[in-house]
This record gives sequence, structure tokens and C-alpha cells, in this order.
Amino acid sequence: MSGRAGVRLRLVALLGAVGVANVAYTVLIPFVPTLNTVFQMSAVLIGVAFAGFAATKALCQPLGGWLVDRIGGRTIAIAGLAVTAAATGALAVATTSGQVVACRFVWGIGEGLAMPALYRLTAQLGTESGHGSDRTLGWFGTAAVAGMTVGPGLIAALSGVIDFRSAFAGGAVLTVLATVLVALAFRRTGRPAQRRPSGDAPRAPAERLSRLPLIPLVVVLGLLDLANNAVYAALEPLFPLHGTGPLGAGERAVSLSFFAGLAVFAAFSWVGGRVMHLSRRFPLAAAVFAVQAAALAVAWLTGAYGVFTAAFIGLMAVQPLVYVNMRAVIGRLGEGRQGWAFGWFGLISDLGWVAGPLVATAAYQVFGGGSFALLAVVALAASALGAAAFPWLRAPFLQDSGPPPVRESTSA
Repeated sequence: MSGRAGVRLRLVALLGAVGVANVAYTVLIPFVPTLNTVFQMSAVLIGVAFAGFAATKALCQPLGGWLVDRIGGRTIAIAGLAVTAAATGALAVATTSGQVVACRFVWGIGEGLAMPALYRLTAQLGTESGHGSDRTLGWFGTAAVAGMTVGPGLIAALSGVIDFRSAFAGGAVLTVLATVLVALAFRRTGRPAQRRPSGDAPRAPAERLSRLPLIPLVVVLGLLDLANNAVYAALEPLFPLHGTGPLGAGERAVSLSFFAGLAVFAAFSWVGGRVMHLSRRFPLAAAVFAVQAAALAVAWLTGAYGVFTAAFIGLMAVQPLVYVNMRAVIGRLGEGRQGWAFGWFGLISDLGWVAGPLVATAAYQVFGGGSFALLAVVALAASALGAAAFPWLRAPFLQDSGPPPVRESTSA
């Protein structure tokens, strides 16, 4: 198969690989009690295993991005996913707490190498398919969250049938499948295509974009995404603590609320690229963080679990727009810059996953529900930064404001 149809088939394979790989990512969560009872891991050591994964993933992303620009996205994506598969498989045969922690660190290394490559390949196929890199990066978010949602669901559905070791053996198989899908999707090319398809934007605005100050741009994008990640990562422990504590909800209600929030995140990621086009002259990031601040203020002030859940779902509905906006800007940078930019952006952004839960749980012990007010302040600060950076954030989309390019006729 050739032409746009072939490119879109490759895009489906790539997004399928992203979803499949993320199933293994969340499989560990239901087995946290196993780490304590079987491996005799303390709460602190369990925290080290989770935080160590996030830290090694963050630290390895600049290296992954540097390699993408020099070797190509396909090779680095396959290598990173292979390391991830090996670490996942090793967890299935681990016998000591030290081995579990080591496997998590290696898993983070594999993810850190793979992520800039997967982002770069997704942006490439978005351009080649005519969908646009911003839309396909939104679909990337949908695929990733869908996979993360499936992981705990499978464990719950197979409760009593699947145990720690078989779960991670299965996770390793799924990650190998993801590696194979990437290899097949890009079997004809190891580097981003040089040809500009007919549906691309005019060259002159793209050249203006290439003159954006790269290091400050990546830092600003990373800080905005860090704030977005930190807010969500903080809610992972805060939501159940506050929901089952002062608000009196049951564990099942909390689980269903979180599932609904993730489903909403996935759905809005899917349309995020289209929203980016419709709002390219509007300070979207600033508005999204203002909505998050309002939702967090409601969560702080309400004493009703239903209102608390509605605020959470509202926050999850707008968070994907930041996710897509930040990555769409990098996706429009020229070849030779994207890997580097995605790598350093990922390092800064992923620090939110490390800091969010640590700061939030410490704040909750001191302030209780007032910790949501602290998160609201973080969101307001990010809103101010998004407003100040609006000229940079909209620059990639100014290339869409001229006469629409002539596209070849093709079905969706």
C-alpha cells in the first residue's frame, strides 16, 4: 500500500504500539500490596521504585532526543521499547526488593529513550498523512491514556487468575508487540522524510518559526507541561485521601470517578488538535490553567463528593489541551531540532510527576483540603506564564492563517 492510505495505516500501527506499551505501564499499581507482603518493601522503598522510574525516564529523555536527531526515530524507538520490554520481563522473575527497584530504574531508562522518538515519529506521520502533527499528537495522548486505563482494568477483570509474575510476563509480551509494530510501521525509513507533502503549510512562515529562540521556548513549554503534570500527579494520592476521608466516599466510588476522569482525558485528547486550530489566536494555555485553578478551588471549598468529582472531571477535560498545545509547538519545529526539543522538554515536564505527589501529600498532612488551594495557586502561576508566552505558543499556528493549501482528494 502506498500514498496517504499507507501512511495512515502506519499511523494506526504506531498509535496501537503506544497504547499496547502503556498497558504494562499501569499494571504495577494494583500489585503495590504485593510489593509490601511478598517482597517486604517498605512504603519508602515502594516510593523509591515509583519515583526512581520517573526520575530515570526524565533524565534519559535528552539523550533519547539527541540520538533521534542523529540516528533516527525508528531505531531509537525500537531500542527504547526493547529495553522497556526487558525490564518488564525481568520484573516477572524478580525475587528481591533490590531487583524490583533496579528493574523500575531500567524501565525508566527505556521509556526515556523511547518517548522523544515516538513523539517525533507521530509528528512525522501527522505531516505525511495530511492530518497535521498537532492532531496526531493529540491522538497519541488518547492512545497512551487508553492503554493506561486498560492495565488496571485487566488486572481487576482477571483477579484470582493472574498474579504478579504472570502480569509482568504478559506486560513484557505486549511491549515486544509494541516494538514489532513500530518496526513494521517504519520498515522503509529510519529517518524523518525529507519531502514536503502537498498538504503542508507554506514554507515562509515555517522558516519564521525556525528562528524562535529554541532554548527559552523549550524551557517555557516544559514548565507549562510540568505544572500540568504536577497537578494531575498530585491528585492521584489527594483525590482518594480526601474523597474517602472528609467526604466519606467509598473506594469503589473513588475508582469509578478516576476511571471517568481518565476516559474524559482520552476523549478530549482525541479532539485536542482540532481545538488547537480553532483557537490559534486565543491564549488557550492561559485559559486552560485558569479553568484548572477554578476546579481546584471548588474541590477545596466543597463538602459534597458529587461536586468534588465534577470538579475533577472538569479539570481532566481541559488538561489534554495543554498536553497537545505544548507538543504541537515542538511538532512544528524543523527536522534536526525536534528530537533535541522533545528530549529536553520531556526532562523538564516529567519532573512534575516526581514533585507533584511528594509536595501534595506533604501539604495534605499539614493543610488537609487546603492543599487543593495550593494546587490552584500553581495553576494560576502557570496561567500567567501561558499568557506571557502566548506569542510563542501561537507562532507555529500562524502558518495556518494564510490561504488554505490545496490538498489532494482523499477519504478520511
